Amino acid sequence: MSDFKNEFSWSVSRDSLFKECRRKYYYNYYGSWGGWDKNHRDKTTRILYVLKNLQNRWQWKGSTVHHEIEKVLKELVSTGDLVSAEKSKSRVTELMRSDFRFSRDGLYWQKDGSLRNVTALFEHEYKTGTTDEVWKQTHDEAIKCLDSFFGSGVPEVIKKLPKEKIISIESMTASAFSFNPEKVFVKLDLAYESGDGVEIVDWKTGAGESDKLQFLVYTIFAYEELEVPLEQISLTEYNLLGDGPRAHRFSAHELNDAVEYVNESIAKMKGMLADPDENTAVMTDFPRTDNERICETCSFKKICFELD
Repeated sequence: MSDFKNEFSWSVSRDSLFKECRRKYYYNYYGSWGGWDKNHRDKTTRILYVLKNLQNRWQWKGSTVHHEIEKVLKELVSTGDLVSAEKSKSRVTELMRSDFRFSRDGLYWQKDGSLRNVTALFEHEYKTGTTDEVWKQTHDEAIKCLDSFFGSGVPEVIKKLPKEKIISIESMTASAFSFNPEKVFVKLDLAYESGDGVEIVDWKTGAGESDKLQFLVYTIFAYEELEVPLEQISLTEYNLLGDGPRAHRFSAHELNDAVEYVNESIAKMKGMLADPDENTAVMTDFPRTDNERICETCSFKKICFELD
């Protein structure tokens, strides 16, 4: 796998990381490339790869809930049967226990191949002293999110839909938008045909503010890739831990502003590359942030200042 070509692409998460810290961005997308090989000849590459896959406990909660909802909905579409909330919550509890032990024991360092679906927790790697009470709260919030999901009415909507009406359940799509030749990755939690339009649902598992850009990119995807008129695109942000559903609709002017932003973001990223055509980068061209608070919670902090 280390011979795979590192090709440039854009996503909302990539843009967020680029703005947060250029050096962290470099480590994540360039310095760690090929480190999925446990025996990689460059030990630094391997270390960076493992560290880029760390999650904090909030991210772990979010990914666990998203994966379980994906499993529930795909089972529902495939079989027509909706698993009980109790069974769903029980398997999440068992999964989180197993993942916790795997991470606590540092077994992710021993795994060869992709770590994308492996639990490696920041709190364990950096021995933050997180208490059992806090870990229990993390689990309890995941369970509360699932209760909200099962009470949202969405599973019942999906149960009534013909399979061919389902557009996406947690699928990652590499899109070629008309306004830029670069690949743009879009991942929709849930999308389905509704009447003459499309309904997009985005699950949120935290209390933080939502990212308007993310919803704008979803809308652009539906407009360009699915060829749905703007007025027929319905987007619902569902906060599973908070105040439930919130609708988003955007004007053509807002979409045009988003397109301009994406183009500018891509240009800035490629402008820092040593060779934009080959997507190669030099570490020292990517400066570290001056924000010490970002450094304190950075997955790469144990090695970052040793590299230059």
